[in-house]
Amino acid sequence: MGGRGSSMRGSQGMGGGAGAPAAAAQAMPTIQAAPAAPVAPQQAGPPTGANGFGHLTPQQVSAMESAAQRQMMRDPALAAGVTDYINPVMQSNGKALSQNANWAAATGQPLTKRQQQMLDAVDKLAKPIGQETTLYRADHPDFLERHCGLPSNYSSMSDSQLRKLLVGSTWQNSSLESTAYDSRNNPFWPQAGGRGTGTHGQGGIRSGNREILIRYHTAKSARAAFIQPSQSEAVLAVGTHHKITGVRSTRLGPSRTYLSGKKVLELEIEVW
Repeated sequence: MGGRGSSMRGSQGMGGGAGAPAAAAQAMPTIQAAPAAPVAPQQAGPPTGANGFGHLTPQQVSAMESAAQRQMMRDPALAAGVTDYINPVMQSNGKALSQNANWAAATGQPLTKRQQQMLDAVDKLAKPIGQETTLYRADHPDFLERHCGLPSNYSSMSDSQLRKLLVGSTWQNSSLESTAYDSRNNPFWPQAGGRGTGTHGQGGIRSGNREILIRYHTAKSARAAFIQPSQSEAVLAVGTHHKITGVRSTRLGPSRTYLSGKKVLELEIEVW
């Protein structure tokens, strides 16, 4: 989805990775088997974009969601942490448990034991996506203020000024980030068919409330937990690297948000 990351101005997701057991080779009693060639670890680094950033297939998504469910079934404590993380009930400050935890982690504040368990549980489920793909997130601009020095009055800046300030900026996140692998089911992503469209009726139901619309272009090594199918949610792991490669005023929906009146921007960010 698009709002369970590090912003306290927005709102509120469950998934994981898949692995295949290796087959054991049986050696003949009179012949010495040659040692197996070492498997090279997946190279961590920015995406190459060599084959574009195609969307994940339903089969790929189903495999990762199923693997996460199996992992939670084997580990009740892990399941409890994830259940807390996707709990939509608002706390006394009007934010969900996950929002408060991610905000604290992103801004260097101490975490409660429950918050740490939540973040650890989802991060443990995060596995390499294994494909260069695009994920979608809608956010408020405070993360750009923290990492890139974006001024609060950025709405008066031209696209060329914004590109000069933001493109090339890099950082590593200290919180989880909720995204959608299918923008049609992201509650905050503007939809061509209007609010409430998409496979599960979630697409765009809160569109127009977020100032920053992000397309994350992932490396194969980028880790994500696939944990809430109704919102096509994939949660990027703690420690994910970011690099802004593109910025423009939006061409998708309202040019300014309904609540703050600030300019809506579209960003392209590489993650690994």
